[in-house]
Amino acid sequence: MDLRHLQTFKAIAEEGSFVQAADRLQYAQSTITLQIQQLEEELGVELFDRQRRKIQLTAAGRAMLVHAQQVLNQVEQMQQDLSDLATGESGTLRVGMIEPVARLHLVEVLRTFRARYPRIRLTIEVLSTIRTHEQLLADQIDLGISTPPPTNSGLVFEPLLTEPMVLLLPGEHPLREHASITLSDLQGECLLLTHPPCAYRSAIEQAFMARGLSLSASIEIGSLEVIKQAVKERLGVAILPRISTRQAPRGTIIRNIEDWDLHLPFGLITRSIPLPQGKAAQAFCSLLRQAVTK
Repeated sequence: MDLRHLQTFKAIAEEGSFVQAADRLQYAQSTITLQIQQLEEELGVELFDRQRRKIQLTAAGRAMLVHAQQVLNQVEQMQQDLSDLATGESGTLRVGMIEPVARLHLVEVLRTFRARYPRIRLTIEVLSTIRTHEQLLADQIDLGISTPPPTNSGLVFEPLLTEPMVLLLPGEHPLREHASITLSDLQGECLLLTHPPCAYRSAIEQAFMARGLSLSASIEIGSLEVIKQAVKERLGVAILPRISTRQAPRGTIIRNIEDWDLHLPFGLITRSIPLPQGKAAQAFCSLLRQAVTK
């Protein structure tokens, strides 16, 4: 059934005249007449009583008008919804990001994003690096923010910033008095580590192995925020990206590691063959770029 025929039928019913409907739709009257004839032939009923001076709907026509209005309203809503999706005015955006970036920048980005796109349903997952990569590949999120994925993982990385690794110590730790601290100074210390295969954890293990140092005394904790609190409570020391120590707990101190100059990149991650991104996703990426590079 041609939607134009339904639109023509509705216009005639509302105007009560083939001539006025033709003027309203900017059709020739012969086109209007032909469309209604085709519609009636397709349905097998007469929709208008043409025996009277003024066009009136038959019983079938009145029933048809109800359905035509419903169909045309649904089509109009569908067109609006698709237009909103195309322009980023509606839809769903799923974002996964690691804890340091979320803690420092998420609220700022969300405030502006929600003001611009109030109809977007936004889902934010605070994930480990490896879970961010896994969920992207499984199409459980649309966009990731973390350290780089492995080579040939099927993911594309756009760096936004690079952060050095620093040492977080309890305020009363003996190393606070050292003019310089090296990795060998941490031999025998209880290191608070994230769970493998976190990028921070891997970098720390590789640095210790390269120097022939062991990590025999360690505690694994899945949250950087909990690790920082554990340092405050003198449960151990931690090597963390500087971004995660910008709001270090009171009672802790930050020191550089003199013989280890590692900088970890953080950035946006998408699939190698990405799904089409609407303007909302592009806007979220743009806002995040602005936030982290201030």
